Amino acid sequence: MQECVKGIDMPANFNILLEKGVPEGNNILLIGPPGIGKTIFCENFLNACLGDGISCIYVTIDKTPSEVKNNLQKGRLKLDNENILIIDGYTWLIGKSREQYHIENLSNLTELNFKIISAVSSVNRPFFLIFDSISPLSLYNPENFVMKFLQLLMAKIKEWKGVGLYVVQEGVHSNEFYNTLGYLVDGIFDMKMIEEERGIKRFFRVRTISTVPHDTKWVPFIIRDDRTIEIQSESEGKRDA
Repeated sequence: MQECVKGIDMPANFNILLEKGVPEGNNILLIGPPGIGKTIFCENFLNACLGDGISCIYVTIDKTPSEVKNNLQKGRLKLDNENILIIDGYTWLIGKSREQYHIENLSNLTELNFKIISAVSSVNRPFFLIFDSISPLSLYNPENFVMKFLQLLMAKIKEWKGVGLYVVQEGVHSNEFYNTLGYLVDGIFDMKMIEEERGIKRFFRVRTISTVPHDTKWVPFIIRDDRTIEIQSESEGKRDA
């Protein structure tokens, strides 16, 4: 008899691409160009997890905690929820952080690793970890150091039966970096945009994910004013084109 793999549900109608969700113990890479909606997708995923009572840890490297909280509130998230922790990896650039979990310098990956471990130890299992994004790590550390850090973190996510979602910018790293990341993770989500006469069209796909059935086709999606993301049907996409 095949063992039933527990999974964390994708946001809203994204579950049509991954019916059983992301299996516990999986690490997923989210790749796309700037401005495509990677952070907003993470927010939607986080909201879906919190709605299911799953603890969440948000490692913010690209934005201040205030920006993160403001954006989450636009998505109707109640920030007094005890199931969410924010690790501040940004404020050290401009001042002193007020967050319980923060780092003093992004070039100290050991400190970042310790803060993540401390945060995980204070939440229930299963949990969902968002790392938004891993790209700035390469500004302060050699790529091979970043890769060793991520390899260790991903191994711990597996051991802890969590789910990790790691955002990476498209086109800013070496091909070796992307290839090695692809080897380390259990799945890859892609986002892309196409410029048309009537504006920009955004697309999402589950490129690959181990152990569970998934649909690999590109599907169009839209971002609403409240920062929710919705997949469009093929008929809607053609009508809007």
